[in-house]
Amino acid sequence: MMEPIEERRDLFHHIRLTMYSAAMYPMHLERLLPQYICGMGLIVEWLLELFLYLVCIHIAVLYVCTLYLNFHSGDLELLVNCMIQTIIYIWTIAMKVYFRRMRPSLLEELVDSINLKYRTRSATGFTYVTMDQSLAMSNRWIKTYVYCCFVGTVFWLILPIVYGDRSLPLACWYPLDYKAPTIYETIYFLQSVGQIQVAAAFSASSGFHMVLAILMSGQYDILFCSLKNILATVAVRMGKSKEDLRKLRDLQELREPEINEYYCAEEKTCDVEMLFHSNEIQEQPDLMTTSNNFHRSFRKTFKNCIEHHWYILDCLKKMETFYNPIWFFKTGEVMLLMCLVAFVSVKSTTANSSFMKAVSLGQYLVLVAWEFLIICYFGEIIYINSLRCGDAILRSPWYLQMREMKNDFLMFILRSYRPFKLTAGKMFSLNVDRFRGVMTTAFSFLTLLQKMDERV
Repeated sequence: MMEPIEERRDLFHHIRLTMYSAAMYPMHLERLLPQYICGMGLIVEWLLELFLYLVCIHIAVLYVCTLYLNFHSGDLELLVNCMIQTIIYIWTIAMKVYFRRMRPSLLEELVDSINLKYRTRSATGFTYVTMDQSLAMSNRWIKTYVYCCFVGTVFWLILPIVYGDRSLPLACWYPLDYKAPTIYETIYFLQSVGQIQVAAAFSASSGFHMVLAILMSGQYDILFCSLKNILATVAVRMGKSKEDLRKLRDLQELREPEINEYYCAEEKTCDVEMLFHSNEIQEQPDLMTTSNNFHRSFRKTFKNCIEHHWYILDCLKKMETFYNPIWFFKTGEVMLLMCLVAFVSVKSTTANSSFMKAVSLGQYLVLVAWEFLIICYFGEIIYINSLRCGDAILRSPWYLQMREMKNDFLMFILRSYRPFKLTAGKMFSLNVDRFRGVMTTAFSFLTLLQKMDERV
């Protein structure tokens, strides 16, 4: 039996919670409060955002002061440690400002347009796919990524407790005795909040990119299945007999099963008998009007697929507009962090530093590389999916009605072979080769830094 229309769900629940924790997305508390005190919600949100900004800014300023005071000390490891934390906190502040103050309207427009307009399942045909697997994959990936980011950054908060020497998680200069009673607890609390903001800002900025890519890949899967079953949809629209539908299904099933036909969707089969069930027809608004004219029915069905394709491209263009300035600077930030964190990790190992510190630095190194791999990998996934629309339509028994469909098919296939590329600053594409190039460059700088250290 063919399943009913899938319910529309919030596709961004988990990533939105992460952005809430970093004050990167409006919580709209005023909508939850009675009208006579709704202004309090805006004030609370503004005060929370201001407090989190001040926490991150004061830590970044303190590290800049530490760099300045120790610049001529000759302790390269200390200077590199300070540079790492300075870069991390500056990037955290930049992401919070960009998401919440520079591009908030585009961010909300992107989330709302996808949530309101995404297709829940493919068109009626012999097979169909839904967004279930895409949403499950998105939730699984974002949960894993957010947990790892928080564990990696919050791990630094455990070090002072393990050492038991009233040290701070982040070793930077303070203009007062931070070990004094009450002062130590206050500073420890502020640094804890700062580390949580680092985890939230990093995981939200790249995690949202990951979620968008997975969801758009799910929409591509639905489009591919609709194109594959386009003749079946037309046949149902025209009110073909069960025997005609069975013959068409047998011709469509002659093809060998294709490996990786869909990115993450699971294709399900519809019984031919159920294609005539009146309840199922009524649930598909695009099938309400029947016509015995093949060309007219095909154009209506094909128009639905084209509109879906335009919708996907429109969402990807918004995603590219939102992210391409960020990823341009992200590339340089990753190069610097990979180089500096690797240097400190090697330096700590050779200096017989504590095991806990080595683990903390190792986590930072893995998280930085993993974040950029996610950005580049999903950029390549979008590129590959954008090329496969023509392949999807050729999976149907198109040769049966080639005379009627020729012009539409050729125009669509030619358009579909123009790939969509996610870029960094419109200067280079995001793909796995870019990731490899950035890692190679980072470790080249690491070699240079180690030689400089040997001379000192």
